[in-house]
Amino acid sequence: MSQHSRAKLTSGKKVALGVGALAASGLAVGLLVTPSATADETGAAEALKRNRAAAADASAAKAAAPKARATRAADATGVSGVSVDGGNSAQVGTTNTQTITVKWTITGGSTLYGTNASLWRGTDLDTGDWEQFVTSEEFNAGIDPCVRRDDTTYDCTGTYKINPQIDLTNEDAGAWKISLWAVTDASSVDTDNAKTWYLKRWSRLSNNAAPEPVAKGKTITITGKLERANWDTHKYAGYTQQTVRLQERSLTGSYATTSSHITGTGSLAGVEKQTRKATTDRCYRYKFEGTSTTPPVTATGDCVDVR
Repeated sequence: MSQHSRAKLTSGKKVALGVGALAASGLAVGLLVTPSATADETGAAEALKRNRAAAADASAAKAAAPKARATRAADATGVSGVSVDGGNSAQVGTTNTQTITVKWTITGGSTLYGTNASLWRGTDLDTGDWEQFVTSEEFNAGIDPCVRRDDTTYDCTGTYKINPQIDLTNEDAGAWKISLWAVTDASSVDTDNAKTWYLKRWSRLSNNAAPEPVAKGKTITITGKLERANWDTHKYAGYTQQTVRLQERSLTGSYATTSSHITGTGSLAGVEKQTRKATTDRCYRYKFEGTSTTPPVTATGDCVDVR
């Protein structure tokens, strides 16, 4: 992953607000920035620095608040419901910029001084053993990502734009983490792994049963090809040595797996081909269960008219 790609992933401008202004205005999430960051700083390292400085600003704003206000919440701050695109994974293809959405809930404090969720890949942020660090569009634009649900609950949403043409290589597929911090008048939360999630290379699976129509007793050939996005070449390529399941059903029934097979290599990369004897009208499709780097995909069924 080049520094150019990291810069693209984390570019954005921030408006500098001092701790005193934050405390006096009572501003919550979204306008907190690093005092040392300049408007044109870009790149993963700068994004991480801005994120940490914003957390420090939020803590300082809390400390500078009137004591009665800062201590009125009895419960500790909690973070829950962290999700990525509604689950624990996101998928990116070869061409279009993908928007990834992270949601989280903050509880326990009546005043929210700041929060931010960032996406990162690597082993340890503190030692510099990491490859990617992506701040949200809201953080970069100084927009509050949270909405108050009740006196001590906030629902938060962050969005992250990734362009596979610029930002990703194949090594970026797999496990990522969410760095998340929140400061309320109750307490603070700061974790580098609020959730482990998976960035996956978009998959597709073709399917064709032929000939159509076919005479009873003749051979039907079901051909499919499993492909996935290649972030190095920005094309789709056959996904080799992967298990795909051949599923069948009657014209009115439900699909069921009848056999499992391994996709081809070399000139037949990702290809699978099976045969069946034509006995009655029947539908066929292939199904792939997915891996940690590639999402599951099910081909569109193809029904054969047997005469």
